[in-house]
Amino acid sequence: MRSTRRAAARAIILGIALFGAACARAVSVGTDPSPVYAVQVVNTLGEDMIVSYDAGSGPAILGTVRANGQERFVITSRTATSVRITARNTAGTRSAGPYTVDLQSGATPEVRLR
Repeated sequence: MRSTRRAAARAIILGIALFGAACARAVSVGTDPSPVYAVQVVNTLGEDMIVSYDAGSGPAILGTVRANGQERFVITSRTATSVRITARNTAGTRSAGPYTVDLQSGATPEVRLR
């Protein structure tokens, strides 16, 4: 009976200590959202182009812009405020860029593939 009371007392003390430690500092739960930017890519060329960007950590494909067409792409980046846009045709025989684009929240810069 005596050991049961000691175990219960220890459990209560441990619970109070953990509660106090949890309340002593601010804890944020969740993910830190990355800023979202948009880029409008206009393809002035007569063939479909696969568009990529590089924010400093290697190229990432945005998508395809049809011949003489345009597409709006969304880029999320925690650190970069400037990216390099490049494009190549589906056969890999023609490329355009790199074009340096400054990202701004609420603005959609235009890149013309030439």
